[in-house]
Amino acid sequence: MAKKNELTYLQSPLPEGKKTYKQTKVSFSGLNKRQTLDTGVLSYEKNISTVEAPYLTPSPIPKAIYNSTNIIDIFGFEDFLVVVRNDGANTHIDYIDESGRFATGSLGNNDKSHRSIVQFNVYDTPTDVVGGEYVKKLLIFPDKKSVDLKVDRNYTTPTTLTLASLETDTHKMPNIKYATVHLSRVFGVDEDRVYASGFNDYANWNLDTADEYNESNAWCSPAQANVKADSKFTGITTYQNHVVCFKRNFMHEIYNTKNPFRIQDIYGEGTIDNRTIQDVDGRLIFVSDDNVKIYTGSNPKIISYNLNLSRYETACSGQDGRNYYLYVKNSTENHFFVYDTLIGEWSERDVDNEIKGFANNSNGVYMITATDVYKLNTSNYVGQEWAFETDLITNNTVDIKHVKKLQMLGDFENSDLDVYILYDDEVFNAETSHKVYSRTDLNGKKPIRVKPRKTAHYGFKLHFEGVGYAKLYELEMFTEQGGGLYV
Repeated sequence: MAKKNELTYLQSPLPEGKKTYKQTKVSFSGLNKRQTLDTGVLSYEKNISTVEAPYLTPSPIPKAIYNSTNIIDIFGFEDFLVVVRNDGANTHIDYIDESGRFATGSLGNNDKSHRSIVQFNVYDTPTDVVGGEYVKKLLIFPDKKSVDLKVDRNYTTPTTLTLASLETDTHKMPNIKYATVHLSRVFGVDEDRVYASGFNDYANWNLDTADEYNESNAWCSPAQANVKADSKFTGITTYQNHVVCFKRNFMHEIYNTKNPFRIQDIYGEGTIDNRTIQDVDGRLIFVSDDNVKIYTGSNPKIISYNLNLSRYETACSGQDGRNYYLYVKNSTENHFFVYDTLIGEWSERDVDNEIKGFANNSNGVYMITATDVYKLNTSNYVGQEWAFETDLITNNTVDIKHVKKLQMLGDFENSDLDVYILYDDEVFNAETSHKVYSRTDLNGKKPIRVKPRKTAHYGFKLHFEGVGYAKLYELEMFTEQGGGLYV
């Protein structure tokens, strides 16, 4: 009598089923250029947005709203923008909105350096808290100019802006490079000093003397208390009811609510450029020599580790209340990253020309190149090219395996989609990489299912390329151990 599980004459064993592994991706919100093995994040992105996170969508196509020559800076106020430009002979400021230029004025010089422009509201009757009104001005540094915030918007013939000097032969002011407004005063820095204007008076820079002291007077102080902070100021801003001053490797805070103020050393962290400093929903973000850092009141933390950049030579930034927009340029690379403070993840967009600055107002967020102003938060996806790539998927083993099936679910609007499988350490090449799916004019919510062949390797990447709008909800990949390695 045959023993249990023993084969008898002419019997053969049934083949054992191979174990199938399933990877499900329901979040596409992370970019990680440093760790690219079995992390579940994306290792490459082109024109990807996190606005619909955890789902993946492309970023919209920017809209050009203004064209000029040699654009230097951009600033946002209320519902308009201020553009600083140079025509080869003089530097000008233009008030523009999305309809184009409507006011312009000359700064009276040919200086092509970056500016600092802040809004200052002067209360015209300090003794009358009920009947007084605010007179709103824009202050321009280092030019020491002021201009009315409100102008008559004549769209037929551009309005001429009247710029006034902040100093006279008898009334001097410091050579402020970067400025901010706090406690009804202008706070500013030059190379190595910090200044505060008189209370409610941006033109008052009268300091206390041995014979006269007044808490409404202007104030000045060096910032050399710490030898590690012995360098030039690189920026200034207002954050959490304090003025924060930056050097390349140090931060200072200014305390007190009236003259005399007190400057205090806080952290051995600094910024390379005033244009990188942004307050994004209560988080102060800036770029140092080697990292992007976030400050919330305690020691600044690195948030750029996943970007895998060793040095930040040139950078500028903007914000929209949720996202930190960052352009980085060094000797070999240009990058346009967006950090989503809501989910704490980076995404990356394509960049063709050098970005020289960002600004936001009540209508949205904008960026400039040397010749154009673009609105970023549009709703246009027609013709937008986008791509992303997963990290290397190995199932935590170098055993040979093959892709049994791919499945995904997405929403599409007249979209094109190509899907490739990359094997082991393969670098994507549109001509030679294994394309497993290709469709044009996809519309509506579509499940996509693919059963690829000849896929036996130790690891895989999935490379997606698309045109137009798409929203990817879920991605599933089924792998099975074994398979022919050299099929």
